Amino acid sequence: MKRTKVVFLTSAAGAYGGENALFETIKCLSSDIESIVVTPEPGDMLKNLEGRGVRTFVLPIAVLDRRYLHPLRIISYKVSAIASIFRLVSLFRRIKPDIVHTNNVLVLPGAVAARMLGIPHIWHVREIIEHHHLPSLLWKLWRWIILTFSARVICISSAVREQFGDARKAVVIHDGIDTEFFHPPAKSRRQKKIAVGIAGRLEHRRKGQDTFLEAAKLALDVRKDLRFIIAGHEREGISERERPLLDSVHQDGLTENVEFRGLVPREKMPELMQEMDILVLCSKQPEGLGIVLLEAMACERAVISFAEGGPLDVVKDRINGLLVPAQNIRGLAEAILELAGDAKLRTKLGIEGRKTVVSSFRNVMTARAIELVYSQVRK
Repeated sequence: MKRTKVVFLTSAAGAYGGENALFETIKCLSSDIESIVVTPEPGDMLKNLEGRGVRTFVLPIAVLDRRYLHPLRIISYKVSAIASIFRLVSLFRRIKPDIVHTNNVLVLPGAVAARMLGIPHIWHVREIIEHHHLPSLLWKLWRWIILTFSARVICISSAVREQFGDARKAVVIHDGIDTEFFHPPAKSRRQKKIAVGIAGRLEHRRKGQDTFLEAAKLALDVRKDLRFIIAGHEREGISERERPLLDSVHQDGLTENVEFRGLVPREKMPELMQEMDILVLCSKQPEGLGIVLLEAMACERAVISFAEGGPLDVVKDRINGLLVPAQNIRGLAEAILELAGDAKLRTKLGIEGRKTVVSSFRNVMTARAIELVYSQVRK
């Protein structure tokens, strides 16, 4: 039987949420699927895929980001997008894919190139765009393009799906993780201080590291046996993003209680999660899902999240985690203090959290659901 050839287009190849989710899906697809990945830049994800025998291409692809949201710069984007479309048309003619699967909402050229060649296109949407990235009118146009140029739109959560109204082609398929890779520690560690962590890149402030530090300060006013870990790194050339956070820590006298871990390699992420007693997700805008929540829960760590966006598909308050009203810094500090003072509650939430991930958010489950979509669009 001929294998189904799928070309995946993604905006980056680093070790971040969307790229990690794509890698987890590809490694679990059945042998009937031949995966080919195209990115605009090299990165760790490509190395990992190539190690699994996946063909990869580095090709300039236009990505619509904030730098283009200016009347003059949008012209530059149009020129770049047209060039990208013709590059992809040339590539698709060579490799003859059965399906084109775009892994990022802001990558347009693949959808147009697929339409020009009559190839079914799937758009994988991971963001809640109405809260960031694009102005409202431009998002309405972009949403029309997504629905018009796609046979299916995969949304990673109910909150992402809501952006597409009653469009039948938009479906929810949650991202999944490897629950054998992310697992509880073999033995419990005794730590002098309760470890509370946040994990996310510092490329922009959307992940809420400054909010995390404000909550840390409030919590440390009550008890000193807390240790706060900030893990994540920035893309090359924007290291100035970390400096205000470091300055804030020094000014507030928190240097003894706050650690900056910088880049944590993918293979070390389970160890980082296991080190934490509590994982916090306090993004400034609603998350599409929140992969770090799944990773921490799979390691039986207690989690706290703002009660908005995709995390509402994952965290059930006081059952497998704690939910705090969005942007409520005092509420976040109080949740941290509650968990820090109640080891039994941390254990209960951690155990239930892993059960949730194993039953509903495994990478194999995501891959099978996506394979079903592939079979539907090829009919």
